[in-house]
Amino acid sequence: MPLLRLLVPLRPARTVRRVALLVGLSSLLASHPRPALALQPLREFLDHARAWNPDNRAAQAAVEQRDAEVSVSTGALEPGLQANAYYTRNQYDVESSTLFGGGSAAGLASLPPATQQLLKAVFSAIPNTVIQPQDALDANVMLSIPIINVASWDRRSASKATLAGAKADEANAAVAVQKGVTRDYFQLLGYEAVLQSATKNLDVAQHNVKLARDKKESGTGSELDVQRALADAARAAQNVTAAQLNVTNLRRDLFSMSGVAPEAASTFPDDDLHEEAPLEGWMSGADKVPSVKSAQAMRATAEEASRTARAAWFPTVTGLAEEKFTNSTAFSGGHSAYYLLQLAASWRLDNTVIPQIRAQDAAAAGARAREDKARIAAEDAVYRDWQQVKADIDASRSARVQVASTTLAAKLAEDRYANGVATQLDVLQARQDAFAADVARIQADSDLAYARTALRIDSGRFGTAEDAR
Repeated sequence: MPLLRLLVPLRPARTVRRVALLVGLSSLLASHPRPALALQPLREFLDHARAWNPDNRAAQAAVEQRDAEVSVSTGALEPGLQANAYYTRNQYDVESSTLFGGGSAAGLASLPPATQQLLKAVFSAIPNTVIQPQDALDANVMLSIPIINVASWDRRSASKATLAGAKADEANAAVAVQKGVTRDYFQLLGYEAVLQSATKNLDVAQHNVKLARDKKESGTGSELDVQRALADAARAAQNVTAAQLNVTNLRRDLFSMSGVAPEAASTFPDDDLHEEAPLEGWMSGADKVPSVKSAQAMRATAEEASRTARAAWFPTVTGLAEEKFTNSTAFSGGHSAYYLLQLAASWRLDNTVIPQIRAQDAAAAGARAREDKARIAAEDAVYRDWQQVKADIDASRSARVQVASTTLAAKLAEDRYANGVATQLDVLQARQDAFAADVARIQADSDLAYARTALRIDSGRFGTAEDAR
């Protein structure tokens, strides 16, 4: 809310009793000044907001998530170990004697006698072997080694680009929080200054009430002058109340952004109205600001995704090494443990490959356009900030001249009124002009301080060695 809105218009319908009550309450408040505390430096709010602000914490959590996803994609390219164990309960076991008919007469009855004799001799020479035990135990340990997997390689690159984007987003969120904290900080300074100015204006208005009453008692003034002075004091009290409300709300806003409870301000920075360095120097660092870096990372992620889509044209090759354990040793030469080496190639082609490539190419083109837009927006922000500083310097210089003139005019009007040369209306008008000029100066100085800081934040120089330039 502009500070000039604190100038509350006078309500002519107030009764004398209500006005007097307001003035009395204002005098009571003025007799208990606030403790002389100092608002903490801006850096304290910014440092605490870095770890406290919810937007910053959410961005930091996103970075941790993307970093874990990079580890997942890296793990898919590294050897993997898998172990399995099985227990099978068969209704019957199977032995070699059963499989070959056992050499029994019933099994050989249909054969010629000579053949029967020969087979009996063969069966009797073969030891009985368990082919399928009733309780079968099997286990295997398999080592999988990716050899060629272009899609996984590209997915890992895309995950790294996404991580870089998350880090840029984290920095971008930090910049947004910095600007929010800085804006609230300088607005609070401005409102605190307005509160002090309004309080001083109330003191002067109360003094004028006493002066008007004294002149009435001495016969040189009228009841009309007294009532005008009371109305002016009531309006000054309204300005104090409005200023106090704005200070209270801004303190809460600043706490919500930074997590630091601000103290009351007692001193205010005085800008020396120096000009900033030429605009070209500020514009040169647009590629370094977090918003542009974030857009660059998003573009890199989209391009990696496009390459991943093209990787569907390539086959994957995987090496497998497996060690098996079993108690069914009939077909393993009696070995309960043996290994298996395998090289597997897979290649899948379908009608979705080309559309996926087209979709990812379009996404990459859109990301490149958004990168260009982010760069232009960063340059525009710096351009507007620099022009705002230039305009605010002129506004602050003019406001200070206006304050000096209206303050002198108010002093002259009070002296002339005390000497019976000027009217009370002249005094009230001069005082209101002086108060409005002081509020305008505070507004201009507050805007200038924020504009200088915003210029450094938007150009990526805030907190650097170039900050003071």
